[in-house]
Amino acid sequence: MGGTVESVTAAAAASAVPTADSVAAREAGPGDTGTDGAAPAKLRIRGLEKRYPVKGGELLALDGIDLDVPAGGFVTLVGTSGCGKSTLLNIVAGLVAPSAGDVTVDGDRIVGPGPDRGLVFQAYSLFPWRTVAENVAFGLECQRLSRTQRRARVDAMLATVGLTEFAEWLPRDLSGGMCQRVAIARALVIEPDLLLLDEPFGALDLQTRKNLHEFLRLVWQRTGATVLMVTHDIGEAIYLSDQVVLLSDRPARVVERIDVPFGRSREPNVRRDTRFLELEDEVDDLLHGRR
Repeated sequence: MGGTVESVTAAAAASAVPTADSVAAREAGPGDTGTDGAAPAKLRIRGLEKRYPVKGGELLALDGIDLDVPAGGFVTLVGTSGCGKSTLLNIVAGLVAPSAGDVTVDGDRIVGPGPDRGLVFQAYSLFPWRTVAENVAFGLECQRLSRTQRRARVDAMLATVGLTEFAEWLPRDLSGGMCQRVAIARALVIEPDLLLLDEPFGALDLQTRKNLHEFLRLVWQRTGATVLMVTHDIGEAIYLSDQVVLLSDRPARVVERIDVPFGRSREPNVRRDTRFLELEDEVDDLLHGRR
């Protein structure tokens, strides 16, 4: 993703005060529903295209993407490497401008980074000179909250993610999994409407990944956040999500939307369920054109 953590977070925090235009757009926005018509769409994408200039022409990365993420939902984008998953997430984050189409959060058109979206990268992207608590507090500082307000929010978030006793530790003293928990806490403490995860567990070993899956599900249910995640790991997508959205090879188009049938209180042993294994095979076949 483009931009440093500091520049992205600061830009988001700087836009925390709504403008008259954004308020008007939010109030005028239609009462959209999610893809199943049952829940209001927190994130709505329509006709999204992204073209990059290349020597002798253009490269079409995204082609006519339509997608709804319902409030409180967890939707994961799955596709092969280089298909455009992260490009789509960058556009939702406000880091990249679309070539065509609309992307809105609660009816507000996205025109840049904002405090309504928290972003977690694959790399931890923590400030090495800041303690755990100071890293988590960074976005709150950009929003100019008082020291007392920051302390209360940070303490509550560290308790939520199980890092209270490590508040004064530096990133160099933490494991990779703990660093990613700090990154997720930093994204959530600003209370975003939408949490964006760009392959957040891709650099971790298998056991740490599984532990963080349980951590993320717990934090998601405690906070009620709306989540859009990118991964190439089919099993990860099925285990964590309400819905898996399959993207084609470049230019990315939506191939299929698959509702995950296991409910939100699923346990790790669901991975051994026959339906889970069959769903993994189905998604893999669809991604590789075998269905």
